[in-house]
Amino acid sequence: MSAHHAPDWVPHRSGTGSKDDGILATWLGLLSFTFFYGTFLAANVYLRGWAPDKFTVDFGANADLPALTTICLLVAGFVVLLAGSFFRNNQYKKFQGTMIIAVLAFFGYAVLQMWLLVDAYYLGTAAWTTHLALYSLQFALALVDIIFILLIGKHFAERNEKALRRLVPAAMSVFMYTVLLGILTLVVTDMITVGQFASWCGEKLSAIAK
Repeated sequence: MSAHHAPDWVPHRSGTGSKDDGILATWLGLLSFTFFYGTFLAANVYLRGWAPDKFTVDFGANADLPALTTICLLVAGFVVLLAGSFFRNNQYKKFQGTMIIAVLAFFGYAVLQMWLLVDAYYLGTAAWTTHLALYSLQFALALVDIIFILLIGKHFAERNEKALRRLVPAAMSVFMYTVLLGILTLVVTDMITVGQFASWCGEKLSAIAK
């Protein structure tokens, strides 16, 4: 019967509602995570300001490790941005290739994050208090990114375009969130500005070129 069909004036939402709901749910989840993560970040800043002699962590021989980890994360973020552009333009072969590079980049980031985690553990109580929770949560976020990429790969292999249209936008939100959180953490916990970080990158690249 015609009673089962919506009138012509009702907006047609087929194929978009679940995607929008998924993105909304993702961002609500990220918002909750931000408050949780922000607690440890604020504690880091407070403790280093309250007792700098005790809580300012010296990474010694691994002093460059936080910046190197962030550079790896920036590379991963650039690659997934490129992949998202290919997906939006239906260039699926290029999308597949960039996602393979992205999973390698995020895997490298997870390894470096684990290195930081272990390093902070062996640096003693002050490093545990200020950095261990932050590095643990960043490592967990890196694992979530890798899982998202593997899920995208699974749906891509199954040619499940409907699932990809729902998953890719939500995954992109998590990827970009990971990148922004990594930059913010580097700037706040290492007390450097974005300009200082860029200058440090320039010095390292010049040293490599020589």
